[in-house]
Amino acid sequence: MDVAAAVRSTLLVSGDAFAQTHYPYAPGQTVRRDVTYTNSGPAPVTLDLTLSPAELPEGLFTLSDAQVTVPAHGTASVGVITHLDAAEDNGAYATRLVATGADGAVLARTPVGVNKEGRRATLALRAKDRHDKPLSGTVILKDVERNTAPKVYSVGASGRLDLRLSPSTYSVWLNSAVPGVDGTHTLGFAMFTAPEIDLDGDRTVAFDADDLRKAAALTPRATANQFLRIDQYRGNTGLFPFMDSYVAEYWRYDSLWVTPTPEVRTGSYNFATRWRQIQPPLTFSAGSQVFDDVTVQSLSSQLPEGTRAYRAAWAGDGSVAEFRGVEVRNRVAVVRRSDTVTPRDQAAAAARAGARQLLILNNGYGKFDPWADLPEAAPLPVASLGTDDSTRLLARFRATGTITLQVVSHPTPRYAYDLVRRHEGAVPRDPSYRPAAAELARVDDTFRDTSQGQAVEYRQDISLLGRPLGIVPTQVRAQGELTSWVTADDDVQWVSFASRSDLGQRGVARSYTPRSTTRETWFAPIQHPRLLSDNGTSVQGPFRAGDHISTSVMTAWGDSGGHAGVVWADSDTSRISLYQGGELLGEDVNERIVVAGGLSPDPKPYRLVLEGSRNLPDRPYSTRSRTVWDFTSATTDPTRLTPLPLVQLDYAVDADLSGRVHRRTDLTVTASHLKGAAGAGAIRTATVEVSYDDGATWRRPALRPSADGWTARLDAPGKARYASLRTTAKDIEGNGVSQTLIRAFGLR
Repeated sequence: MDVAAAVRSTLLVSGDAFAQTHYPYAPGQTVRRDVTYTNSGPAPVTLDLTLSPAELPEGLFTLSDAQVTVPAHGTASVGVITHLDAAEDNGAYATRLVATGADGAVLARTPVGVNKEGRRATLALRAKDRHDKPLSGTVILKDVERNTAPKVYSVGASGRLDLRLSPSTYSVWLNSAVPGVDGTHTLGFAMFTAPEIDLDGDRTVAFDADDLRKAAALTPRATANQFLRIDQYRGNTGLFPFMDSYVAEYWRYDSLWVTPTPEVRTGSYNFATRWRQIQPPLTFSAGSQVFDDVTVQSLSSQLPEGTRAYRAAWAGDGSVAEFRGVEVRNRVAVVRRSDTVTPRDQAAAAARAGARQLLILNNGYGKFDPWADLPEAAPLPVASLGTDDSTRLLARFRATGTITLQVVSHPTPRYAYDLVRRHEGAVPRDPSYRPAAAELARVDDTFRDTSQGQAVEYRQDISLLGRPLGIVPTQVRAQGELTSWVTADDDVQWVSFASRSDLGQRGVARSYTPRSTTRETWFAPIQHPRLLSDNGTSVQGPFRAGDHISTSVMTAWGDSGGHAGVVWADSDTSRISLYQGGELLGEDVNERIVVAGGLSPDPKPYRLVLEGSRNLPDRPYSTRSRTVWDFTSATTDPTRLTPLPLVQLDYAVDADLSGRVHRRTDLTVTASHLKGAAGAGAIRTATVEVSYDDGATWRRPALRPSADGWTARLDAPGKARYASLRTTAKDIEGNGVSQTLIRAFGLR
């Protein structure tokens, strides 16, 4: 054994040299921590002591001794002294105490460090309901003057939360459930907001439910809330903006409530509320008394469209025994919410008794929808009535004994409102929204899928941070109509969607002009690849950035209404391939993205190929497609996503709801580029070929220029069932497209 190893084995180190200090501390204050060396050997050991590495504030650490001798079978200590004045507030520093022997060999290393907490102040949060009782909830706290992550805290049953924080400017908001703020048995989602708290000393912030104001949207036509959301945005110059968004569960909350605030002075603050309101899906009335606080239970089947009169039968707590004693066949069975009979059992008993519908009378706060947590629907249509309406209906039962209910059912709404209201700098004294005609635009949606059934429609709004935000979809008929009124403002953008179980369709982000009317058609033939781009706000088309090309997400099945497709079905396949000349740069399947990098900055020819195939019983048309884009591309600004000069084809043909057209009809083809495409030129030429035998043979009808592009007259043989298309178009810069659609539409 060498001498150094032998000496090292005789030393043991105890103690640590880490210090923590908390505000307040005195000027000139020092903190000492001792490190003790124990020598178990027969000879003394002399240690030279240094701090290494020493890249620390000057004078932060010093040693009580630069050298110690540890006697045989004894101990010796050295003090590590921290001079707090040399440390910054809220700073953390670390180094090592190195002990070397007489020969320079390192015999021990001991970590040394200090954390110095700076000045602190107490932010005391106090929350109470309108009866001056403590209110619990969730708190979000954000430092407005530093790039720090927001923090989340819970306020418990005491309604109190004390936080020790560095002096700064803070935004704080607390969300909570507040029952009966308006004197009813409704349950509201409340947001108590303090967007600017100057914390330069201890401070108390009180959140009082008496300060809440209802954020309601009051529309010209009767509506029911389907979606409620609150957004808060907080920013400061040079710092990352912070956005917080809250969705009030539609099966629980009836309303939104907020607290007005003063204008902020530091940075920026925006507050927004978002509503989707639809035609009431279900209302009841008896005589002149209307009961409209109705919650259709999740997954529930619904009564047919229209107004009908039904006898109502009172079945008490809804037990099997109760139903034995009352005639409910083809009637509305009315029961009370029960702690002993579950809603599932009530529904089962009502169904066995032959009831047309079950109506549950609530006795608590908020909406009552137990099926929101259940995996399957009830065996018959089920709805619940709000507590205040329930009390009135029950009183009518007691007074008259029998009731005839007028039941108005709209299982799919005929109209809806998509509304956003934004406030800059503060939450206003009156946060409600009463949109005038001059603030709204009308959107007439027509759904023209080739088979009837259930579809959904929804419209996302683009947040102030430039991202689309989600919403609860509205059920519509796949062959039906919906009229929507939307907030019309240059600063408010919307993205529309429609979907069936196998196929979705989407548009681009857009604003609407006040008092305007826009007509949109969904799912209509001819379905084909449809490219969309709104500069990445909600969708990005194929682009180039510097010497990289990305196809983005490209699908084979858009519609003739200018919507891109989103495929859900497993039996729907597609393949995308990108070439430079004859070289394959990349390919993938089923809506994946192909990215090619390291491309030549010079103009080069490229080819993009998208092939699609689907075999679905409800998709008889556009069963196969192949689109080839030939284009020239050179380097672009690497900091921007510049659209490629791909020629986009669109079609218009007069098809019925089954997707079939008359054998002698006009077909119009339109060609265009994505906005801002680099290297695009005017489109001058196009050709159209038609096949009536799935592409075995082709005919070329004459094309005539029209207002929208080129129009061809079709003349199908009497026995033909389908028409297939082969279309080309080319611009003056040489960019072109060739598209083949097998069974593009049917013939009648």
